[in-house]
Amino acid sequence: MNEIEMIFKNKPSALYILWKAFKTKKSAYSSDVKYPIIHVSRKGFVINKAHVEAFHKVCDIKQYDCLHMLYPFTLVYPYIMQVLSSKEIPVSMFKVLNTHNCIKMHRYIFPDELIDIDCFNSSMRIIPKGLELDIKSIISSKGENVWENITTYFYPGKFGPADASYSSPRLDLINDAPVINKWYLPAKNRFRFARISGDTNGIHYVSFYARVMGFKRDFAQPIRVVAKCVSSLPIAHGIKSWLEELNDSCIISRPRTPAALPKELDFYLKGPVYYDNTLILKNIKTEKGNRFDLYCNDESKPAISGMLYL
Repeated sequence: MNEIEMIFKNKPSALYILWKAFKTKKSAYSSDVKYPIIHVSRKGFVINKAHVEAFHKVCDIKQYDCLHMLYPFTLVYPYIMQVLSSKEIPVSMFKVLNTHNCIKMHRYIFPDELIDIDCFNSSMRIIPKGLELDIKSIISSKGENVWENITTYFYPGKFGPADASYSSPRLDLINDAPVINKWYLPAKNRFRFARISGDTNGIHYVSFYARVMGFKRDFAQPIRVVAKCVSSLPIAHGIKSWLEELNDSCIISRPRTPAALPKELDFYLKGPVYYDNTLILKNIKTEKGNRFDLYCNDESKPAISGMLYL
């Protein structure tokens, strides 16, 4: 399979990515074509501490010595978009939906570390109602992989029979789980967080555009609300959040191996989380970790379902 390498010395321009996506004429997907793997990378990335602070402030979460496990997503997102907007990807960036993310933390990450970023796509998969594409992002420091994420995108349409290996991912239902947190999601800092997160799609800060695209109004970027969910999750007896426990360990020893570190975060995006709504977080502790659902107001179905593996 062919591979394309794109190396950046600076952050890709969001306007350039949008222009490139508009300019590129996408050809129809064909199962007979072997589409290339596109690697988009950057070395020697310096984390901006003011950017870290802004992320925590807008997400309304407490900041600790270690980076929040959702924060690195803001660093890799522009490079994910660079892959997705490439002319070699046979679907439009404006018509795909992010349905699933799987984050793995291999060790603690600190804001003073110099990091490398590498993002690349998988092959396209035919599923019952369209196509799926994964983009994997890896953050490394001094040659050691410290964080990775697989973002799954869905493109609707009919492209033939689904791949034989396809199975729909599922999480156990927790309809009767207790509510552990409620908060109001205000319609402010919308464009600010678009710049912080790198996700500058207008559906997150322009209500009219979101309605044109078929939504009730503009809605939050998933990582903004998932960061709040994760920060709210308890440890075994609910005395501290896992982040507080993690920060205590960081202050004492600044460890480089996973101790209280969460191993993995899986979350599925089932519907938009609209602004000016009360969000309700349900969670149940299992042997593997925390299984949680996020609801908008009194909706009967969750907008986001996730599992934090400890």
